[in-house]
Amino acid sequence: MPRAFTIALATAVLWAVYLVITRFVVSRAGLDPWAYTLVQLLAGGLVIFWIGREAPGNWRTLFTPWMVSYGVLRVAITGASSAALAWLMASQSTLLSTANVLMGALAALLVYRLVPPPVERAALGLLAVGLIILIACLAPGTAYYGALWLLASETGVVVTALAVEKHPRNRSDNIAERSRFTAETLIITSIVLIVAWSAAGALGVTRSPWDTGGNAFGNLHLWLWGIAAGLIFRGPGQWLTFYALRHAGTQAYLIALMLMPAFTIAIELGAGYAGWVDPLHLSLGEWLGAALILSAAVWLMLARLRAR
Repeated sequence: MPRAFTIALATAVLWAVYLVITRFVVSRAGLDPWAYTLVQLLAGGLVIFWIGREAPGNWRTLFTPWMVSYGVLRVAITGASSAALAWLMASQSTLLSTANVLMGALAALLVYRLVPPPVERAALGLLAVGLIILIACLAPGTAYYGALWLLASETGVVVTALAVEKHPRNRSDNIAERSRFTAETLIITSIVLIVAWSAAGALGVTRSPWDTGGNAFGNLHLWLWGIAAGLIFRGPGQWLTFYALRHAGTQAYLIALMLMPAFTIAIELGAGYAGWVDPLHLSLGEWLGAALILSAAVWLMLARLRAR
C-alpha cells in the first residue's frame, strides 16, 4: 500500500478518536465548544510552527488573501460541523461525511475533466444509495437539520482540500516550509474564529467571548483539554492531512477517509459501553446505509490500489 494512502488511513483513525473525544468534552464535560476549538487551534498551530521555525518567512504571509480566505472557510466548516453534532451522533456524522467523495468526484470532473473509471463509478453509485438510505432513516425534523449542516460543511472540506493540494507551499520539498504553511493555516483560523465570535457577540447573536459574566476561558479543564487536543490531534492531524493531500491527491485522500465511520462506530461503541458518551443507537435502516457506505469505501480503495 502506498505510504501516502497509509498515512491517510492513519489520519482517519486520528480524526475518529478526536471526534468521539470532542463529543465527550462538549456534551459531558460541558466545555464551551468555541473556546475549546480556539485553544486547540492555537496549541496545534504553535507547536507545528516551532517545527517549521527554520523556514524563511514573516508574519505578512499569515495575512495573504489566500490564507485569510482559508481561515474564513475553515471557521464556516467548523461552525457547520458543530451545528450538525447538535442533532447527530458522531457515527452518523462520519457516515454522512462520506458524501464529500461524491463531491470530490464531481469537482474533479468539472475542474480537471477527470472521469472516474467504470469500477469507481459503480462504487460511487453504491455510496450514493447508502447515503440516500441513511438520510431517509434519520429522525425527521431533528437529524435532517444535522444532515443539511453536515453537507454544507463537507462542501467546504472539498474546496479547502483542493486548494491545499495545489498550493505551492504545500508542494515544497522542504519539510520546514510545509510545516510553517500548515501552522499558519491553523493560526489564521484561530484569528478568524475569535474575530467572528467577537462580532457575533457584539451583534447579540451569541454570548461574547469577552463577557465578564461568562466562563469561556476561565475554566482550567478547558485549557487542559484544548491544549492536549491541539498537541495530540489538531496539529499532527492537520500536518498529516496536508501530507496526504500533497502525495495522494484530494480524491484519494477523501476515499481513504471513508473508513473513518468504521473507526468511529467502534470507538463510540466502546466509549458508550464505558459510559463516557451516550450509547450508540442506530436503526436497522441506518445500519443498512452504513453497510452500503462502508462496502463502497472498501470497493473504492481496492480499485485505487489495484490501479497503482
